[in-house]
Amino acid sequence: MSHETSLWKRFLLVLYVGFMSILIIAAAAWLTVFLSGTLGDSFTSKKAKTSGSEVFDSVVALTEKKVVRYLGEWEFLEPKLPGHFHHVGRWYQSDKWNLCVKCHGPIPHSKTPRQRAFLNMHNLFIACQVCHVQEDKGVAPTHFGWLDLDNGKLCSNPDMGEGVWGEYGAKIIPLKGAGESSEPVTLKEEDAFAAEFRKREDKLDDRQRVIGNKFIHRRCVETPVRCSDCHNSQKAFLPYTDLGYSTERAAFLVSSEVVDLVSQYETFYIPNLLKADEQMGEGTDGRKD
Repeated sequence: MSHETSLWKRFLLVLYVGFMSILIIAAAAWLTVFLSGTLGDSFTSKKAKTSGSEVFDSVVALTEKKVVRYLGEWEFLEPKLPGHFHHVGRWYQSDKWNLCVKCHGPIPHSKTPRQRAFLNMHNLFIACQVCHVQEDKGVAPTHFGWLDLDNGKLCSNPDMGEGVWGEYGAKIIPLKGAGESSEPVTLKEEDAFAAEFRKREDKLDDRQRVIGNKFIHRRCVETPVRCSDCHNSQKAFLPYTDLGYSTERAAFLVSSEVVDLVSQYETFYIPNLLKADEQMGEGTDGRKD
């Protein structure tokens, strides 16, 4: 009886081992086929792709794309994430005709945290010369036009009825001359000098850098155009309707809502609770050390 039981146990053991061996071999074969189809060169073959491979290719391609992000005067590359609401991308339109942007970047206002967002927003559609440069010393420009960002030439007023406000493919720029002889106020000498300055900057001493910077900025005014100069109901600095703004939009830009907002931005009192620099100098009892 014990002999028969021993034979039966051996038979069951052999059957179990055989079944498990077949199961392992089948699993290994399936895994090999799966990995060969997934990691092989099927995506580079010239045969028609399945819907699954097309989805995979599209996802991989998107993660390989890079977009430019701007942070103040710096720019960096980041992966392009489809549908990601934090992704801003290249928000500022490329402006290769502006001398100031070449050094200061498309978001040049960074020294005043309370105002920089408001000011940098205007860099989308206003050239630096409008607020910071005067063709004749002490004489502010009186007429303006639009500079095409594709070719750097004067163009007609852009269509402001479609798209995002400010992204017009052109920028407002002050003009010199009159009528058909009008041309943009540019800084040709300063631009040429700045290009040479950037090439030799590493070899210049501190005194030479100071002299060079003064020459580049020699036509910049100490007191630029203020927000209230453009946003007021008495005498706005920019002729909105002449520049193509609708009557309604022009009226809104000098309305009490905008004027009040501008006055708050120019004085802009930040809550004491958020003044981290001042809080650092205070003791636990609220008194300054």
